Order: sequence, then C-alpha cells, then structure tokens
Amino acid sequence: MRIGVNASPMSLDTTADTGNIVTTLLTGLCRLHPEHTFIFFFDKKPVSLELPENVSVVVLPLKGSKAWQRYLWLEWKLPRAMKAQGIELFLGMDGFLPLRSTIPANLYIPDMGFMHGVAGMRPSIQRSLKKNMVKYIRKAQRILVLSQTVQEDVITYAPEAASRIQKISPGIHKSYKPLEWDEREDVKREFAGGVEYFIAVGSLHPRNNVLPLLKAFSALKRRLHSNMKLVLAGAATPAGADISASLASYKYRNDVVWLEETDQETMSKLVAGAYALIYTSRFEGMAMPVYAALQCQVPVIALDGLAAREAGGDAVLYTDPDSLGDLADKMCLLYKDEQLRSRQLSRIAARALPGIETGPLIS
Repeated sequence: MRIGVNASPMSLDTTADTGNIVTTLLTGLCRLHPEHTFIFFFDKKPVSLELPENVSVVVLPLKGSKAWQRYLWLEWKLPRAMKAQGIELFLGMDGFLPLRSTIPANLYIPDMGFMHGVAGMRPSIQRSLKKNMVKYIRKAQRILVLSQTVQEDVITYAPEAASRIQKISPGIHKSYKPLEWDEREDVKREFAGGVEYFIAVGSLHPRNNVLPLLKAFSALKRRLHSNMKLVLAGAATPAGADISASLASYKYRNDVVWLEETDQETMSKLVAGAYALIYTSRFEGMAMPVYAALQCQVPVIALDGLAAREAGGDAVLYTDPDSLGDLADKMCLLYKDEQLRSRQLSRIAARALPGIETGPLIS
C-alpha cells in the first residue's frame, strides 16, 4: 500500500518543545511496516532527517503563511500531489485533512488546546482548526490520539466519533534512565555549578506558564535562602518574547540556567540529574516530560491537569493551577522534606509506564 503522510510537523520537532513525538511515531511506523511505501509530504525542505528506506520525500513549498495560502496548499496542492503519487491512505499528522480529497484518511490530534484558547501556534492556524476540526473528525476513518485526555476532549466536540478513536503512544525514549550518584554529581557540575536544581522542559511560551514558575522559584529562594537552581530547557518563542526578556532583569537570574537547544542525550542527562521536574503546562495532549522524569526516577511537581494526572497518577505531587502560592509551597516542601521525596520515589518505582504503540496509525 502507498501511504501518504503530511510530515511537515517533523520539521518542528525538538527534544524539549515537542518531545519529538511525531518523528518517533512516523519513523517507528515505517520500520514496523516495511511492506508498505510511505510518501512524506513536507511544506518546506526538511533538514537532516534520518528516514527509513521505505520512505520517499515530496516537498510542496508553502508560499507564505497567510490563511488563504495555507488553504490553497491543503485543499489543492496537496490533493493534486497525492493523486499523482497514487496514495491509497493519507495520514494527517498536523491535525488538518484536505476536505476536497476522496482518499481515505486518518487524523492525528496531538491535543485540543486550540479549542481552549491556549494553543502554541499562530492565531490564523488556531482559528482554522477551531472552525474546521469537527469537519476533519467526521471525515476521518480513524482519529488518533495520544491520551485518554484528548480522547475525552474529542468526544466532547464530536460524540459520534467515539467508536473511531484510537489511542497511540510513541513510548518513552530509551535514553531516559536513572543515574548513579556519581553520574548525577557530574551532571550537576556540568549544568548547575554542582548544586541541586529543578528542571522545566518546554518552550518559553505562555501556555507553559513559565512566568508563574519563575515567581514560585523566587518565593522559594526568599523563604529558604537555598542555592537551588532552576533549569529551563526550551526554545524562545515570539509569543513568549516577554518571558525571555524578563530573564535579563529577574532577581535570581544567576540561579536560572536557560538552555535553548538540547539534543536527546543532553536532555536525558538533565532530566535524570534533576532534584525534581516541574511540569507547568495544563493543556498538552500527553505530558511527555512527566513520563520522562518518572522513567528516570525523578520526582515531579505538576500543575493539576488531566494529562498530568494520566501520566503521573499518585506518583506526582500536584498543585492548584490557580494558586501561585501552592506551587511555591510544594517546591519548598519537596526540597525540605526528604521523607516526602522518598515516598514519591517509591510510588514512581511502582508505576507502569507506556511502551510504543503505533499499529492503529494505518490499520
């Protein structure tokens, strides 16, 4: 079978900001099904992607970023190319489907944050998704989601799609693993001047609540007079320009380590070497940083949300998302109370973590 894929999201994948989820899913799928031929459609030339042998790349340049230009690409340019390539099944990996196409299609929905006004995307794309998502869901023969959280969100907007929803999982990268004591000390020396640190993984975008995290960290520093540091692992974004600008004048800026670019090996070390991971996003479809920390046996403090609960269960310490003081209190408590930290570690050890599951992508 010849399977077409809108693989453009692969160009946006990064270790910190997306967890490389789309890349992991697609490359795993292609290796799992060598009997099929996959045609990856990109809206710009991809850079340094290592793809399996049964993948061919077709670049369909998207000329501009305006809504009408994207519409022409999705509804005219892409279907024309799909027909020329003899595509028998299409995978929409960016949440969009070409409604004019008659080719059977599966739709991947990473999250429904755009329906809640907290999407990390351009406003024009967010408006388009809000307007057309129910149409895409109705057209798709299968809807692919990462979590129960997204599944329930989809059913809220399209109850008739319940029987067509399939949950998939990219798994957790094998490089995330616990460190020995001396290895942790090496990581702390390399990135945090040899002291303990909290880590937050994700872009400097308002949806990731970085400013509330910085305020909570300030409260911890004032209360405990600790040498604890905060590592921010994630890229700057136009929407978060005020966040990155504020770091220059932040009172405790010397105790904040901002790493804009990190490869997988570095990210794995950073998470495994942390005293705790702070997860401050509420509307992600899958709380990948939480899974990564748990696999490294690192405690997690998370803003209470469905995706965080699904990932962490009772192995995570939750905070009231509407209370900055509660986040600061939990950070201070975990830092001071070694018994609490030990209890969280024992719960982490008992929690089962998801493996790779990509079969439903094309079945």
